[in-house]
Amino acid sequence: MLIRLEISDFAVISNVVFEPKAGLNVITGETGAGKSLLVDAIGLIMGDKSSRNLIRAGSDKAVVEAVFDVSDINDKDFCKTLADNGITTEDNLLILRRTVYDNGRTIARICGSTVNVSTLREVTSYLVEIHGQYDTQKIFDDKYHTELLDRFAGDKTLKLLDEYRTMLEKYKQTVHEIKILKASPEKIKQRREYLEYVVAEIDKAAFAKDEEEKLFADKKKAEDYKAFAEDITRAQDLTSGAADNSATASRLISKIAMTDKDMSELAQRFENIDLELRALSDDINRKCSELSYDEEKIKYINSRIGLLFDLKSKYGSTIDEINAFRDKCAEELSNLDNDKERYAKLRAELSSLEKDLIEVSAKLSESRHKAAVKLEKAIVKELSDLEIPKAEFVVNFEERPREKFFSASGTEDISFLFSANPGLPPRPLSDTASGGEASRIMLAVKNILTAADSTPTLIFDEIDTGISGAAANGIADKLKSISKLHQVLCVTHTAQIAACADNNYVAGKNFKGNTTSTELFKADADAKVREVSRMLSGSSGEESINLAKKLIDSYK
Repeated sequence: MLIRLEISDFAVISNVVFEPKAGLNVITGETGAGKSLLVDAIGLIMGDKSSRNLIRAGSDKAVVEAVFDVSDINDKDFCKTLADNGITTEDNLLILRRTVYDNGRTIARICGSTVNVSTLREVTSYLVEIHGQYDTQKIFDDKYHTELLDRFAGDKTLKLLDEYRTMLEKYKQTVHEIKILKASPEKIKQRREYLEYVVAEIDKAAFAKDEEEKLFADKKKAEDYKAFAEDITRAQDLTSGAADNSATASRLISKIAMTDKDMSELAQRFENIDLELRALSDDINRKCSELSYDEEKIKYINSRIGLLFDLKSKYGSTIDEINAFRDKCAEELSNLDNDKERYAKLRAELSSLEKDLIEVSAKLSESRHKAAVKLEKAIVKELSDLEIPKAEFVVNFEERPREKFFSASGTEDISFLFSANPGLPPRPLSDTASGGEASRIMLAVKNILTAADSTPTLIFDEIDTGISGAAANGIADKLKSISKLHQVLCVTHTAQIAACADNNYVAGKNFKGNTTSTELFKADADAKVREVSRMLSGSSGEESINLAKKLIDSYK
């Protein structure tokens, strides 16, 4: 969940630190106080489009940093996403930072590593989900309705879907192979030539399983050896020169010592040095003669590495994948050499797979229909709580046309239909729900699916606009219910939602000289009462304060 958000020089925010807790966190404040800037800042962290207009006047950059505790996220895809992008957490904390500069440039970092915006979006999609009154949520997009129904239906349905998709993949592969066999002789010839080329190229390269690691190790060793050879050769030159100079100096001093006995000791020392240098020079010469830097070997290593990169670009990211692709091509090549026999076998396999697919899809459909009845009743009950008492919610099933029968999700297209008023037939959600109704439908679905939703932090930005009275009470109850299993952040103008919050934060504007900045503070019990009172009546009179206390107490 989000544990810290720091915003600097962002719009009218100079510096704000927001530290939400678990449960329901509500942000309130006067209109124009900058409450929704918190959501905009989180949107920037999630990869929303940046603009230099976001930078506070007088500053050269805007910075948003968010810290998430990911210790409770067990999603395998999330872990894989981090691993694939080389992102490692420290103490289960994921630190995301985005900076927007006045030249329009933007830099995103995760745990200190620079990432592109698409990676930022991919990572944060597992962390946060933002809902606004007019945003396009999955609930209003037909293509996601099957996914939502399956999540509601639970493990049995999801297992059937996995079984169906595994079988569908085999079915598609079989159809593909049949198409190849049915292709024109020229196309078959081209395919055979391609397969033969692939098999021959990979066989000729003959990369062993662990060869890549060995190649890079050998390359480093050879490069280190080359540097060593260059250094010892230079040392050889210097030592030989020193030995020659030493011999000359020794002869001169010995000549002097023959007539000046005081130079005898110096002559002896020079002779010793001369002998040692000659011995040292001989040793280095011998070592140099033993060195043999193999230029051809390094050329061979580099050529193998270059060849491997070439094969990777065409056939797989690892040697194992390249060899697996080779085997697959060899198998297909073998099958091409037995066209008639293979064709008959594939037709039989296709018929069997189609029968199995229909059987599994029928079970999947039955499971979904049962879940749909329960979902319809549950949504209608939720909507009644949210003051849409006569709502009709329908999970609509339409069998796909025969020529497009098997889709990735089954043999039926599923969509949600809605009607708020009796007598009006249910129609697609996006065509029928008003802004206020859309918010309540989304909350109803979220509340029902909350246990199946793995996103830890849910943000609701003024989804209560235009809603009051009993409907506002219902929204407050639903948000409270959702917050039992998720961290919820909610920007609101509604007193009921503020009253039921676990944690209250109040935004306000600070005027100093000619500058204005948004500030945020965590409200204690007394401040919460005053804020709820303001939202109820616009005042902090005794009557309003008492009413605020009663409203807050009603949610305890």
